[in-house]
Amino acid sequence: MGTKEKTSKEVYFSVLPDKYQPLIEDEGMEERPEERLRRKEERKKRRKKYRRNLKKVCTFSWRCLLCGLQSLTASCSMPLATMAVVMDNQRA
Repeated sequence: MGTKEKTSKEVYFSVLPDKYQPLIEDEGMEERPEERLRRKEERKKRRKKYRRNLKKVCTFSWRCLLCGLQSLTASCSMPLATMAVVMDNQRA
């Protein structure tokens, strides 16, 4: 069995003139200033809506986090004996 040696291959690039098509920019493709302003306003409205929703989500999650932390600290700071007394008073 012969060992295969790794060798580089020669690659040739050429431009075929019969298949080459130059890029032609159409004059009608340019945006009119009114369209550009309209699209800019639409993007601005979408960003504003996104920021508003993001603010709502962040404030809600922050409130939930603080509420959870407060209940955690309250339950950890209250001694277990006091909790047992409170539970007995509720049954009576």
